[in-house]
Amino acid sequence: MAATPNNYLGALVEYLDEGRLKPALVVRDQGGKLGVLEAGGRERTIDRDLVLLRHPQRRVDRNSLDAALAEIEPERKRLAAELDLNLLWEVVRDQGRSFAAADLAELFFGARTTIETAVVLEALLSDRLYFARRHMEFIAQSPEQVERMQVQQARIRQRSESYRNTVAAIRSILSGQAGAHDTELDALAADLRRYLDNPHSRSRELTTMLEQAAADLPPAEIAFEILDRIGAAPGAPRFAVIGGLPAVFGPAARSEAARATSPPRELSDEPLAITIDDPETLEIDDALSCEALPDGGLRVRICISLVADFIAKGGALDQEAADRAATVYLPETTVRMLPDAISCDRASLIAGTERPVLMTEVRLDAAGEILQSSIAPASVRIAARLDYDQTNRILEGEEYRAPDEIRRAIELLYAMATKLRERRRRAGAALFQRRETKVRVSGDSIEIEVLEAHSPARLLVAEFMVLNNFVAARFAATSGVPIIYRVQPNAGGGDAMMQRPRLSLYPEFHAGIGLAFYAQLSSPIRRYADLVLQRQLIAGPGASAYRTEELMAVLAAAENAESEAKELERRAKRYWILRYLQAHVIDRPLEAIALRDGASAELVVYGIRGTLRGMLSAAQDLPITVRIARIDPLRGWLSLDYVGNRAINAASGTAA
Repeated sequence: MAATPNNYLGALVEYLDEGRLKPALVVRDQGGKLGVLEAGGRERTIDRDLVLLRHPQRRVDRNSLDAALAEIEPERKRLAAELDLNLLWEVVRDQGRSFAAADLAELFFGARTTIETAVVLEALLSDRLYFARRHMEFIAQSPEQVERMQVQQARIRQRSESYRNTVAAIRSILSGQAGAHDTELDALAADLRRYLDNPHSRSRELTTMLEQAAADLPPAEIAFEILDRIGAAPGAPRFAVIGGLPAVFGPAARSEAARATSPPRELSDEPLAITIDDPETLEIDDALSCEALPDGGLRVRICISLVADFIAKGGALDQEAADRAATVYLPETTVRMLPDAISCDRASLIAGTERPVLMTEVRLDAAGEILQSSIAPASVRIAARLDYDQTNRILEGEEYRAPDEIRRAIELLYAMATKLRERRRRAGAALFQRRETKVRVSGDSIEIEVLEAHSPARLLVAEFMVLNNFVAARFAATSGVPIIYRVQPNAGGGDAMMQRPRLSLYPEFHAGIGLAFYAQLSSPIRRYADLVLQRQLIAGPGASAYRTEELMAVLAAAENAESEAKELERRAKRYWILRYLQAHVIDRPLEAIALRDGASAELVVYGIRGTLRGMLSAAQDLPITVRIARIDPLRGWLSLDYVGNRAINAASGTAA
C-alpha cells in the first residue's frame, strides 16, 4: 500500500496525522524520518511509518503542490459523501476474510485509485464500528460485535454532557467566574497535570476541550492557566512546562557529560584573549584578541568554544542536544542544550583557564578589507572577562580600572568593528536592530531591562561574530567542505528585500548581512546547528562529519526546533512584561514611540509594543505619551490610548 522506502523523495503521499490522512509532498528523506511540505507551505518532520499511501500518477513540486491538492479535494469530498460503511459491511461481513483498503474501495466505488483508497481508509480509521483493523488489513465485525459496540457508543453519547460541563467549567475559570465544584476541580486538575507532564502524548480529547474553551490560546497555556487559577499549578517554571521543555538530562547523557574531555590541542601564543558578555552569562562561547599592524591594519583572532571536542556525534548526549536544538532563555529559568558540566564549565571560555577553541585568524587592512584569513582548532588561555557595561565604559572614556593592554585592545577592536559595519552597510546590509528587552522572574518579583542593541560593546561583539561566520563560510566554499549556508539573494529593494533568509547547500549573497558568504557557527554551546557545522569544519582534509543530505536534514530539524524555542521565549517575555505593567503602571502616563503612522507604539522603558488608539497619524519614531487602555497577559493583548506628543507637551510646559 505504501511506497517503497527509497521512493518517497519528491512523492505526493498521504500520511496519518491524529487519526486523519493528510496529503503532503516529501521534500526530505532522513532515514527513519521524512520532511514533508503541506498545503500553505508548512513544513514538518514525520516518522516514515506514518506514510500510508502514495499518489504515483501525480507529479508535483513545491510550486504546484497547492494547485494539485486543490484539484484533489473536491473529488475526495464527493467520494466521502457517497461512502456508506454500513452498506459495505453488509456486502463483505459473511466472507470471513480480511481486506486491504484498496480492495474495499474497489468493491464500493468500482475503482482502487489512491483517492478512492484514501477515502475508504480514512473512514475505516475513524469509525471502528463495522470493521476491525489487523495491521493494514480490515475484517468485518460480526453482527453481535456491531450491536455491542453500538450500545457502547450510546453510553459515550450519554457522557457527552460531562464533556460539555468540563468545557463550561474551563470557560468560567478563565473568565474569572465561579468554577466547578471541588470534586470536579480535583478531577480536572489531575487531567491537566497529566496533560502538561506528557508533552509528546497529550490527550486529543482534552486538547479539543481546551481549544473549544478558548480558541485564541494554545492548549498548553490554557491548561497551565487553569491550574494556576485554582491553586494547583505545577512547581516548575510556567513556560518551561507549557513548552514541554525537559527538566533534566537522561542518565546516559549525564554519564557522557561527566566523562567528556577534550583531546590535546596546540596552545596558541595569543597573550590576551578577552571575553565580552552579559554579567550573568555562564555559557561563554567566544573570545577576541588583536594585534595592531604597522600599516594601520589589525590582526584579529576570534576564538569560538570547540564544543565538538566534548560531544561525540551519535551518542546519547548528542541526541539530547539535537532534540533540544538550542538553549532556551526564559524569564523564569534557562533550559540548556548541554549539561552545565560542559556548557558552563569545560567548554565555557572562563577567564584564567585554558580552553580548546576553533580559532579564526584574520588580517585586516586599515579600511577593514580582509588581507588573509585562516581557521583551525587550537588551545587558548583566556586572559580576561568583561561585561558589556564595562566595555562601554572603556570605549566612552569613563573612569574604569582596566589594564592598559585590555583598554588598548578594546579600542582597537571597536575601531575596526565600525569599519566592518560600514563596509556591510555600503554592501546593502540591513543594520537596523530593535532594542532587546531582558526579563527576569523570581517568585513574585519581575525585573525588566531594555538593552540597546547598538551600544558600542554589543556592536563590537556582533561585528566580529559576523566576520567569523563569513570567514568560516568562505573557507568551506573554497575548500569544498559541505556546509549549510544562510542566504538572502536578490537584494534590490522592493519585494526582494522582503525575502526571508533560508538554508542552502550553496553559497549566495546574504542581503540582510551584506556579505557573499554566510553561515552560523559562533554559538556551538547554545545552538545545535552551530555545533553540527563546527564538526564539519574540523573533520579534516577531504573528510566530512556529515553527508550533504544528512547535513541538510539535521540542520532543517534543528532550525525548526530552534524556531519553536524562539517563539516560546517571545511569548514568555511578553506575558511577564504585561503582568508587570498590569500590576504596577496600569494608570500611569507612559513614554512611548509612535510607529506605523500612529497605528501602534512601543513603550520606551519596557520595550514592548501595543496597538495605539486616538492618534490619527504620526511620523515614524515620534515621541508621545500614552496610557494603557486594555491589557491581557494571557492573550498577549496590549492596547494604548494616545495622551499627547511629548515634544509639544515639553514646549508648552505640560507634564507628559
